[in-house]
Amino acid sequence: MNPNMNPNMNPNMNPDIESIISSFLDPALNEFQAWALQNPDEKMAKALIPIISFVEGVIANEPTYLDRKRLTFGTNFCCAGQVVMGEFETLETALTSPQARTWRLGTSKLDAHHAPNQDVGERNVFLLALSDQEAGGNGDHAAFRACMQKYLLNDATTQRQHDAIAKRLLDQLGTDYAEMPHGAGSAFFTDVKRGWMGFLVRYLHYVLFGLNPDDEAATALLTELHYTRLSPLHYLANVGSLLQSLNLSQSGDLSSLIEQVATLYEHSPALESFVEGNPEDHGMTRRELAKLMTSIMGIAALQGPLHLGYTAMGYRPLPAYEGQQTADIHPTHFWDELDLDDRQSIRLFLLECARLWAPVSATHRVATAPFTATVAGEERTFPAGTQILIPMSLGLLDQGFWGDTTYEFDAQRQNLCPYHMGFHSVGDRSAGRICPGKDVALDMLIDVISTVGKVRRALPTFGAGGGR
Repeated sequence: MNPNMNPNMNPNMNPDIESIISSFLDPALNEFQAWALQNPDEKMAKALIPIISFVEGVIANEPTYLDRKRLTFGTNFCCAGQVVMGEFETLETALTSPQARTWRLGTSKLDAHHAPNQDVGERNVFLLALSDQEAGGNGDHAAFRACMQKYLLNDATTQRQHDAIAKRLLDQLGTDYAEMPHGAGSAFFTDVKRGWMGFLVRYLHYVLFGLNPDDEAATALLTELHYTRLSPLHYLANVGSLLQSLNLSQSGDLSSLIEQVATLYEHSPALESFVEGNPEDHGMTRRELAKLMTSIMGIAALQGPLHLGYTAMGYRPLPAYEGQQTADIHPTHFWDELDLDDRQSIRLFLLECARLWAPVSATHRVATAPFTATVAGEERTFPAGTQILIPMSLGLLDQGFWGDTTYEFDAQRQNLCPYHMGFHSVGDRSAGRICPGKDVALDMLIDVISTVGKVRRALPTFGAGGGR
């Protein structure tokens, strides 16, 4: 999907006509979903909600979709078979409280049969679908997450991130920037072997797993799975199965490729000291951790930084939020004004980029008890088991909290760090589900913006329009 294209809009359709159609369809769609979620056992609800969940779940990944819904219905509405609770304080509570989970990735439905480890008939190790123990889970989420952090996000990880090899990879990225076209949509951002994507594959697998970034065979395998074959699509309900059955994007043998990458992870330096059968890890095996990481690397580690880097380095314009001028903002103009030796200034710049276009727009929880909420202006009561969307992107664009400059770029805005919701948390506050790789990702991106920024300013075209 083109991230800048509204999936609802026919490119040949007059925008006024599209708006008129939406004005009729949106209220009806919202009203039906509200009724169906209140009455999940009704035949029509059972028949149509799965279809709506799938179709609108894909559409709602377009960054302006939920923001436009909020303009139409207010802070709470229904979307993709979920109740959307968009008030800032409600989001803050949801992100700092235990969560019951199901098979969702934000607005999109997931395929449990493609989940890591369940794809081979074993127990579920997929962190995104495991509930917190305080919300009805069995404790696996906390145990598996702690196991992952113990082996992959530790002192050795920090040392690798600041050693000579990591520095060499950053320098090579700077060289690629100078040698490759790096304007909007150009090769620096789209070539899977060099530039931004080539760097991310080598750097993150070195830092997290200790894999040799000069091992071309391993790098080719990792690139093939995570970028060329679009591994995140494999986990989406219907989409992954369709791609695999039709062998689209060469997905026919994706399961075999996943197993090969899991074996590579299993034998990586980071897992050399793995202790099998540790009760603190709920008996997680080395293979289970390796399988878990095939999904985490594809869905999160190689996607979140990729898209934040896209925004910060000018691969594409900011979303055109309705009634706003955000698409006219060029983050690269602010990049060019940064003190590239001031890490805190770069961090704030990146957080502001991620506020205006959240790389991860939403998460979810499952109601563990009946609840009442005002949805689209009407008070409604929903049963336990209702799926609730937690739209971090709406919290990041909440004018009641961020004020009149919400849709403007201001990296010095008040409360940007302590109330940023871009990492499944509120600043550094969460109930144990904050993005585990937040520090690694931000430190890497700070180094990237500094290193590439200095190369950018040394280009002959900088200052004459060509460097932008």
